[in-house]
Amino acid sequence: MKKSLLTLLVVLLGFTVVMAQNITVKGKVTGADDGKPIPGASILVKGTTTGTITDFDGNYSLKVPADGALVFSFLGMKTVEQPVNGQKEINVTLSTSTKDLGEVQVVGYGVQRKQDITGSIAGVKGADLIKQPALTATQAIQGKVAGVQVVNSGAPGSAPQVRIRGTGTILGGAKPLYVVDGVITDDIRNINNSDIVSVDVLKDASAAAIYGVRGANGVIIITTRAGEKGKMKISYDGYVGTNVAAHKVKMADSKLYAEYTNEALGYDGKAPAFDLNNLPPYNTDWFDAITRKGVSQNHNLSVSGGNDKATYYFSMGYKSDQGILDGNNYDRLTLRSNNTYKVTKFLEVGDNIGLSRYNSDNKPYSAFTAAYRQAPTVPVKDKSGNYGFTDINNVGNPKATLDYTNDQSWGTRIQGAVYAKVDFTKHLQFKSNMGVDLSEDHGRIYNPVYTVSATQKNEISKLSLHQNTNAHWIWDNYFTYNNRWGNSRLKLMGGTTAEKYRTQYIDAARQNVPAQKNYWYLDLGDAASATNGSNGTKNTRNSYLGRVNYSFANKYLFTGTIRYDGSSMFPSNNRWATFPSVGLGWVLTQENFLKDNAWLTNLKLRASWGKIGNDNIPADAFTYLINSDLAYVFGPDQAYTNGGTITDIKDPNLKWEVTTETDLGLEYGLFDNRLSGEFDYYNKLTSDALIFAPIAGIFGDNDGKFLTNKADIRNTGFEFSANWRDKVTSDFSYNIGLNVTTNKNRIEKVGGGLPINSGSLGNGQITTQTAEGQPIGSFWVYQTDGIFHNQSELDAYVNSNGQPLMPNAQPGDLKLVDRNHDGVIDDKDRYYAGSYNPTLMIGLNLGVNYKNWDFSVDSYGNFGGKIYNGKKAQRWGGENIEASLANRWTPDHTNTNIPRASDAVPVASDYYIESGNFFRFNNLTLGYTLPKTLTEKLSISRCRFYVAAQNAITLTGYSGYNPELPGQISRISGNSDNGANTTNSGTLNSGIDLSSYPETASYLLGLNITF
Repeated sequence: MKKSLLTLLVVLLGFTVVMAQNITVKGKVTGADDGKPIPGASILVKGTTTGTITDFDGNYSLKVPADGALVFSFLGMKTVEQPVNGQKEINVTLSTSTKDLGEVQVVGYGVQRKQDITGSIAGVKGADLIKQPALTATQAIQGKVAGVQVVNSGAPGSAPQVRIRGTGTILGGAKPLYVVDGVITDDIRNINNSDIVSVDVLKDASAAAIYGVRGANGVIIITTRAGEKGKMKISYDGYVGTNVAAHKVKMADSKLYAEYTNEALGYDGKAPAFDLNNLPPYNTDWFDAITRKGVSQNHNLSVSGGNDKATYYFSMGYKSDQGILDGNNYDRLTLRSNNTYKVTKFLEVGDNIGLSRYNSDNKPYSAFTAAYRQAPTVPVKDKSGNYGFTDINNVGNPKATLDYTNDQSWGTRIQGAVYAKVDFTKHLQFKSNMGVDLSEDHGRIYNPVYTVSATQKNEISKLSLHQNTNAHWIWDNYFTYNNRWGNSRLKLMGGTTAEKYRTQYIDAARQNVPAQKNYWYLDLGDAASATNGSNGTKNTRNSYLGRVNYSFANKYLFTGTIRYDGSSMFPSNNRWATFPSVGLGWVLTQENFLKDNAWLTNLKLRASWGKIGNDNIPADAFTYLINSDLAYVFGPDQAYTNGGTITDIKDPNLKWEVTTETDLGLEYGLFDNRLSGEFDYYNKLTSDALIFAPIAGIFGDNDGKFLTNKADIRNTGFEFSANWRDKVTSDFSYNIGLNVTTNKNRIEKVGGGLPINSGSLGNGQITTQTAEGQPIGSFWVYQTDGIFHNQSELDAYVNSNGQPLMPNAQPGDLKLVDRNHDGVIDDKDRYYAGSYNPTLMIGLNLGVNYKNWDFSVDSYGNFGGKIYNGKKAQRWGGENIEASLANRWTPDHTNTNIPRASDAVPVASDYYIESGNFFRFNNLTLGYTLPKTLTEKLSISRCRFYVAAQNAITLTGYSGYNPELPGQISRISGNSDNGANTTNSGTLNSGIDLSSYPETASYLLGLNITF
């Protein structure tokens, strides 16, 4: 009995001790940055699965062992472990981790918590933009964002070509939509990079669907700077430097050129053009003759500040660029005013206004091609001071072309918005944003009277003027509701937007205008020669839009958007369309089975689907126009009678291109987010893409084709990014960023299955074809199998009937392959030899900070694309050659694969196709910030000096000026060049190197200072 009582006493005592060890702990979790409560924060008893989350006000209550420990965590915050030690109240402050995953992300028509994003969005901060001096923000993000290809031109004032996740259109315009402070625009060259606080790229359809009919090519949102509360800050950012040609093509000297020319003439049975023992006393380097070292400078001054009632930001910027092409200059002046006013506790109004003015001296880029082709035996100027010329070719004197070109353009642009924001309650907000984009551009071209040679002259002077005026108004009105309760967080947005566009173009010209510049007025020309014209467009858009974001326990995410768009660009039966999207997310690191993981900070899975459109077509694409400049012979008298009729067939069912995209993504963060990144797979299908489809002439069409929706294009690929940031000591930190993109572009359907021929070299040869199963603008050429080294090889090249396959060939000519083995070499033997579209893109960035020194390297590369070296392939006879042709075939030198000298027009073949692979270091910057001990004495907040080199190093095997070729803007044109289904489009001509601007390297000295 005593033993039983003793046992019971021990059990009761143990139970009492256990009960005594479990206590109820209450407390509050707040953020270190703002002191506000953090709802949804996780509190877990260490070593167990017991836990809870904070309520709306950040409070929690949990029974725990008195000697246990609590683990506090929240997405984007550093995890905190707190011993209980018998405490009944434990308040914890969480600080932001190395990368704040809880930060706000700019999206269309608002912002979202970054952790709630379910689409593919990438951003670059303004502080990173100004580290790389550039004309536009898109130039500055080159190589920094996975899935975004930016192709720059070395020409001053030129806009870069931007492609997001491949090219998804043939004729509809492939550039992304730009949104600046809520104002939609088509050009951002008027914005100073120093005024930008962030650039956000909406890459997938679910993120861009809120922009509906214009989101198919992706969206780039630019947010400009605003004033901050506090004392006035005065900042200056600027640099000066020089622009030089980064690479030259080594051309033949006079001796090699003369030998080659004589040989080519000799093979054709003609007399030689040169006495090799008595050559002209010139050896002109035409590239040097037309280029220079240009000066580049940029200056930006800003003033900002504010208080609880108002904030302000004012800036003025000036940029000047002298291009490497002699006489090619660009200047830009920018002014900006961004202000906010807190009128009442519930009402805020503000403005974001930018004004810009530019001036440009334009020179023809074709001068580079002329410099490549002109003979070195021709002087720039002869001893008498006259421009040199030759009768051997029709190239003309490139320097004379530049000197006689008087082409100026200038313009003014006002872009901005005013807004009012009303907080009806702490959860409900209304914003009205009225935006405007007004521009007026002028151009003046004067062609003087001059004579260089019989083929390079102008006998009558002419002055041409043009003016282009554009006006765009946009008015957005939308409500935002944001609330949270328990584990749920809900954000709703809904509203309308209305837009109106108006453009007007006027041109006029007269001949016999005096040569003095101060007399360049139309009234001083010949009135009888006067010509003039004008045209314009008007269109409107109306839209209804909505978005819902829902988050449960910060781990289960949902986003849905819808936009109902109406556009006057289309017939009434296709004027309206709906563009929906949906996205799902799962934050695995908020699950109990991963919360205690010490090294895995963030892991999120997301999936999205969306539908977006492209309405970039001419305003009259579906409107029949009467051509009145016609005549016909009627009646028995065969009278010549004027009249009018329709000459262009239109598709009455024309509609916008539609892109449907699926995206699967994974976001990760490790080691307190020192290592972070994303992985995405995308599948993007553009249906109803615009093409010119052939039509029989019997229907009354003048060019045998009409614009219609008859193509499908697919882009698929993977994106990967990894960023490592670490602060080793208080004096030393560094970061490394890598992004990798793959893209497969494929035509799924072309109307009627008829391929589209393009890629004209201007000499009767076409080089590209867009066909089902191939990328857009694939090179479509003859296959070569070396050259004919001797007559025996040529004689043996016969078909099954013993007939020569190339009856007009000579030893030393390229050997074209009869691919289909039909015994005839014709277009049926052409094959697809790749395209300019890269299949792999890489960006690599490095930043190092040591004490007051900073060093950064930005680099990127494209791989898998091809280039058609059109300069080599575009010959008419007597042009210069590259120095490598010294190893050409001759009767005495047959052990080579370089063809013989020839003045014949080269057939489009893979001999002229080269690898477009390259890797470029586009920015190297070394900076030094003065110590605070010194700047404080000078009343300076910060002062940094830096030196930078842009595009200084390019690793490539391409033999031309530049492996990166900015293509012409896709344009809808009915000009037929070769067959009924030939289209003139920049997209279809990509990768043909004919007159591209050579790569330009810049070396700069800069200063950033803040008072």
